[in-house]
Amino acid sequence: MKWNDHPALRALHQNLTRYMAEHADVADWQIRAQYSEGCQSLLLGTAGNALSVYQDRNVDDLALSLTLYCPSPDGTLMGSSSGSIDPRANLNEQLALIHSSALLAMNPFYPLADKPTGAYPKVESADARLVNHLGQTHADLIARIAAHSLTLQAVQINSAELFSNVHHQLLQSSNGIDARKVSTDLYFEVAMERAPGPNDQEVLKYWHFVGLDDADLEAKLDAVAIETLMTVAAELPPSRDQATILIDSYGISKLVAALVNQLDAASEFAKGPHLLPGDSVLTGTPQAGTDQLSVSVDPSLAQMAKSSPFTAEGLIAQKAEVIVNNQVLTQLIDARMAHYLGKAVNGISGNLVVNSGSLSKAELLSSAKEVIEILDFSSLLVNAATLTWSSEIKLGRLYRQGQFVATLKGGIVSGNVRASLGGFKFSAQRVKRNTVGGYFEAASGYDGPEHMLIWTGIQIAGQAENS
Repeated sequence: MKWNDHPALRALHQNLTRYMAEHADVADWQIRAQYSEGCQSLLLGTAGNALSVYQDRNVDDLALSLTLYCPSPDGTLMGSSSGSIDPRANLNEQLALIHSSALLAMNPFYPLADKPTGAYPKVESADARLVNHLGQTHADLIARIAAHSLTLQAVQINSAELFSNVHHQLLQSSNGIDARKVSTDLYFEVAMERAPGPNDQEVLKYWHFVGLDDADLEAKLDAVAIETLMTVAAELPPSRDQATILIDSYGISKLVAALVNQLDAASEFAKGPHLLPGDSVLTGTPQAGTDQLSVSVDPSLAQMAKSSPFTAEGLIAQKAEVIVNNQVLTQLIDARMAHYLGKAVNGISGNLVVNSGSLSKAELLSSAKEVIEILDFSSLLVNAATLTWSSEIKLGRLYRQGQFVATLKGGIVSGNVRASLGGFKFSAQRVKRNTVGGYFEAASGYDGPEHMLIWTGIQIAGQAENS
């Protein structure tokens, strides 16, 4: 993608230069551009799990957005507003609308991030096979899905989806920032029911991948088939005021991301709950035998969702240890928050890297009298301020003395992130997990333990023991 030759971007720059010459109160600007290429396939299951593609789409999309910055005459306030740009519509009218909105959205003054003095590092944020051969690679993945679906027994695939995308991204600003990267992602979704029907217990799962190496589609299909068969004779979990649960990397990544969010300097500026260097991430006294939490933020990992040479402001993205043995080492401080709080900007941004434990999953399950393994949350919601969380149990297993007892479905599990860090153990097995971001979830990259056993601060509302 040659951004310098793109007519829409060139036209925006030309109109922006003329507009700013006529409006002296517009001091700075920032442009974000993304050109996306995509292959999208929707598949329908038929008898014997033979999949047929009933819709194929090739998508080319250009997204342009502009932010204008207007300081007040006395220099104490900064107005800013962002808007999407339609290259086919009148650009001056769109600039005027963003300009007028900026004058109505004043905040304490802050300067834009300075242009980095050095070059942006090389970061492998894309899979070259998708970038160079998107159509053929997508077709090969569809063939893999179709072939493995035929091997599944006692389940019926109702539908599946595969989206393969390449994104060319650009960030430019009036102070000389010009940052570019290419990223890739895959979205795979499948819905199954037990065979033969009726269709009253469908299991639907989806995953994001950044590259082909972690797109273990066959293993995902097998896992959904197993979960689909587990829906037979599922029961409510027992109610517990002090429960012990086992969660997987999805849950761990959500809880750790919420905790690290309180290390963002923006949380301190907003005067909400936040953590400062030297603070403990625990509430209360750690219990005997618990692990300790250490977290790094790393933007340089190959083919991860938050891998990038630059931050949202255009700074060079930096790697750092942010939590070591339950103690906060540093905040995440961007240029705006550095100005507001009088701190040094550090540009820390990237994927979450979490320390491992020493036990296998089987050893974790047998380490407590009773363990409820959460296989799926219906909707895991973490309160960013209180760090409390809750969800219905979409599917789980009950273990006693390490032995499987029952399949679980329903009931509410809840807890508090910081309270749970007083009594937990991570697995030795590690996994990488990506969420590319969208309407419902922020982008995140996770490299850490596959499972986490938690025995403090967990409650389950289910059925009474004698019911």
